Amino acid sequence: MDKTTLRQWDDIMTDIIERNNLGHAINKLLVITYQNPQLTTDNEIENISRDYSLMKDFMLQGYQDTSRDDLYCHLLRKTYRAACNLFVRMQIQRGNGIFTQANNWVGKLYLTTDMIRKGMEGFVQDMAFLSLDPDNVETKSIELRKSHTYFMRNVFYWVLIAPQWNNDEADAFTQLLLSPTIDINDARLVISALTLSLINMFDVNKLRVLVDVYLQSSDEHCKQRALVGIAFSLSHSRERIFPTYRQLIEQLCESEQACKELLELQIQIFYCMDADKDNQQIQKEILPNIMKNNNLTITRFGIQEKEEDPMEDILHPDATDKAMEELEESFQKMKKMQEAGSDIYFGGFSQMKHFPFFNTISNWFMPFYSENPELQEVSIKLKDTKMLTVLLKSGPFCDSDKYSFSLALSTILDKIPANMREMLNSGDAMMMGASDMDTSSPAYIRRMYLQDLYRFFRICRYRSDFKNPFDYTSNTDAFFFANPIFANTRLQDNALELCSFLSKRKMYRLLRLVLDTYQPKDNLEFALLEATLSLQENLHDAQGKFKAILNKTPDHEGALRGYAQASFNLGDFRAAEEAYQRLTILFPDNNRYMLNLSISQINNNHVDEGVKILYRLDYEQPNNIYVQRALGWGLMMQKNIEQAIGVYERLLASENAIDSDYLNAGYAHWFNRNMVQAVACLGKYLSMRSREAQDDSDSLLAQAFDNDRSLLQLNGISAVESIIMQDIVLNPSKNDD
Repeated sequence: MDKTTLRQWDDIMTDIIERNNLGHAINKLLVITYQNPQLTTDNEIENISRDYSLMKDFMLQGYQDTSRDDLYCHLLRKTYRAACNLFVRMQIQRGNGIFTQANNWVGKLYLTTDMIRKGMEGFVQDMAFLSLDPDNVETKSIELRKSHTYFMRNVFYWVLIAPQWNNDEADAFTQLLLSPTIDINDARLVISALTLSLINMFDVNKLRVLVDVYLQSSDEHCKQRALVGIAFSLSHSRERIFPTYRQLIEQLCESEQACKELLELQIQIFYCMDADKDNQQIQKEILPNIMKNNNLTITRFGIQEKEEDPMEDILHPDATDKAMEELEESFQKMKKMQEAGSDIYFGGFSQMKHFPFFNTISNWFMPFYSENPELQEVSIKLKDTKMLTVLLKSGPFCDSDKYSFSLALSTILDKIPANMREMLNSGDAMMMGASDMDTSSPAYIRRMYLQDLYRFFRICRYRSDFKNPFDYTSNTDAFFFANPIFANTRLQDNALELCSFLSKRKMYRLLRLVLDTYQPKDNLEFALLEATLSLQENLHDAQGKFKAILNKTPDHEGALRGYAQASFNLGDFRAAEEAYQRLTILFPDNNRYMLNLSISQINNNHVDEGVKILYRLDYEQPNNIYVQRALGWGLMMQKNIEQAIGVYERLLASENAIDSDYLNAGYAHWFNRNMVQAVACLGKYLSMRSREAQDDSDSLLAQAFDNDRSLLQLNGISAVESIIMQDIVLNPSKNDD
């Protein structure tokens, strides 16, 4: 949609759905129809306006009407449907884009649900009759498929721009998509058309079709396409004007399997949206190894094998084995990424969507089958290979990538070496061989379909005509799990697992949305997540929430750890010391708790106790830089400066030294009056820190001195001396003079 249309649409939808302000919505719609009389011929909006005026007049006369609220909601629903239909017509009238194209395709056909049913059933019957006529079966089959592909393209467009459906239309399509008398690929394609239609314009009756298909279909591909369509079509607050909306969602969530698959779907969506990041990892870390260790070279004459150097076996006898190991390791990394849910092929196949095949948007969602008439030329070129069969049966690609691969392969087949053609026929190329992935599982089928959708919304030339459901930065449609419609359903039982996933990925904004949606009473796991999230939002709240958990379960490790962290970050070192003390009693072998206890003790003026622990930890773990940092600080707090300098010398000599190590080493030398070393260390701190921070060096050093004022004062450094030291470090050339 263009920006002006979107603003008008959003404004009117807000009036209807959020504010339930019928009068405002009607007035804005009337303005649009007066300005664009070509958009409407049915006077539907004028009729709604007249009915609403009668309602107001009736009320002004002082009459009580027990059905007034119901009638008002009924008019809101009619207004919503009229607005949706109007905006579809506005999109068509723009003169460009997919809606105009769709209208041009189907505008003169006057399709009806009955015609669509007859056309889809007739194709199956005609294909069956071919077996009774052995003459020219292949030619007739090709012609039938061509004709039917053209018909299904029209059906796809018809569904895409269809006005809001009534109950009869929804029932007809439900029966059609569940019917065993139509081609299953046709059913899958129509479900995708419904999904695109719903993403742009919510229609409760189209949603009902998808829910019924998911719950009743015997075809797993139809079920999973329907589930994705349901997830992407959900929007907040629709239940206010569509009571059946909530009923549909509650019906869906009565199924334990549906709730499990909704959780899996939500996680898979996040993996889809990581495609660019995964592609970067593949390009930078994995592909260089693969290319370095392969034995092929690309020339203007095609792909050729490199000639082996006979001297290599003499000079580097283990080089081949090492190269094979590196190659295998690279493929294993990609395989693990794929098994985890990553879209490892997006980067490569996103460059292969420029074939004319993809100018038709229905082809982006067409299930891959080798008899597709738009692959006829490809099939002829590949007739002596098993490539299409291999792709169909075992290729770990989504359908649109299979089409891309087939089309691209047909253009370069004659340039591929014989041994590579043999490998392609066997399916061993590009990880198409044996895999322990279950390609018939709901999770696998759903992931492949999501990748089809993701490619469409990222690459298709018509993508700007649709709201991108994967863009959760500007909307939360992709994050359907936080929709309040699910709040009191069985999906709540799966929320904790999603919260754990979001927490591990540090997706705190989305985690907050889930926790605000699902709030089961007396649930310890949710209470812990709520408190843990508060560590990122409000430390005082976090401390209080962890304390409330500890009041019920005093020795809970997670609550003790969170309480200690919140207390320490707040500067409540007494509470932090007590919490870590308890943790070390409960878990005496946990050195991290012991280290945190010692740091809390030092900050709580129990310096000697803390340093004593640190000496023991340093003896047991001489290479632990975290222990060394804490020990150096503790020794300075004890005024044992010589020992502190020794610790910092060890730290700075290691490869793991960070900017604060140079700052603290500078303090130690300063306290010991080793001024040259002190200035050098503080200068090094500034050079390292200023590369990371945007602040100027003056403010960085002043802030550091201010933060550590108590340590400086303890070791005899006055505020005046701090200012002078700051000037010395910042102006080294003047010091030389």
